[in-house]
Amino acid sequence: MGVLRTNSESLPAAEPGGRVSQSTFYSRTRRRIGYWAILIGLIPGAAIMFIPFFWMYISSFKTPKEILQPSITWLPKTFYTAGYVETWQEATILQGYGNSLLIAGVTTILAVFTSAVCGYVFAKKEFAGKNLLFIFVLSTIMVPFFMLFIPSFVLYFKLGLKNTYLGLILPGVFTPFGILITRQFLHSVPNELLDAARADGAGDIRILWHIIIPLSRSVLSAIAILSFLGTFNDFLWPLVMIDDRHMFTLPLVLRLITGRQATREDQVLAAAVMSITPILIFFIIFQRHIIRGIALTGLKG
Repeated sequence: MGVLRTNSESLPAAEPGGRVSQSTFYSRTRRRIGYWAILIGLIPGAAIMFIPFFWMYISSFKTPKEILQPSITWLPKTFYTAGYVETWQEATILQGYGNSLLIAGVTTILAVFTSAVCGYVFAKKEFAGKNLLFIFVLSTIMVPFFMLFIPSFVLYFKLGLKNTYLGLILPGVFTPFGILITRQFLHSVPNELLDAARADGAGDIRILWHIIIPLSRSVLSAIAILSFLGTFNDFLWPLVMIDDRHMFTLPLVLRLITGRQATREDQVLAAAVMSITPILIFFIIFQRHIIRGIALTGLKG
């Protein structure tokens, strides 16, 4: 009876005949008004963010003369595709895509794996110096990248990793942010669940593979997306590490176009469209995982 009474208390109050009470109706109306008010308030901000992308996509089909004219035209007078054709022919765009996907894909897989393992160790294991080691991991987030840039380059050069794919993959294998949010999320996983798995004879590897990773799917998805986007868009580290043009990533390939003395505006915009479109599609598809994964990190400190 207690369970039935608790469930009935959670239901909205209704009048005889199945009609919703007046207070419930007003509550729903206020929520709807608040929702539409927030939506209307966000529309101008979305338009401000959308207009530059729209102009870039439309202007990539304009002639260089039309792009540089003082008055802004939203639609091209003539549908001009030479910028795309010449950019594709002059630069190894396809090879750049392949190199970027290879490096970003391998880096993402390794970053997700290390985040899951380290998060599990810091959240559920006890060993000497655990808190000190975790503080050291967190402290690396506060160190600016440019302070470690030259020492990292010297180290990789002496290890013989310059001009290699491995030299581009290793810097992104361990992500302190990924370790942090995975650890924070795993604090919400009850220890009794892991103890029951150990009582059934499961070891740490089996627990990690069958319990920790499935439960952390949302957080690991967010780590994977952020790692992939960061590695795919990275420019400075590949610039100093890679000399062979056949190993150039997409940002380096596009730099060959925009860094020439005689730069054509239509080719620059076409290169920008070809580089940003896969990222936009990727983000639109997986944006829910990013938001949900980051939100879940605040469940328990």
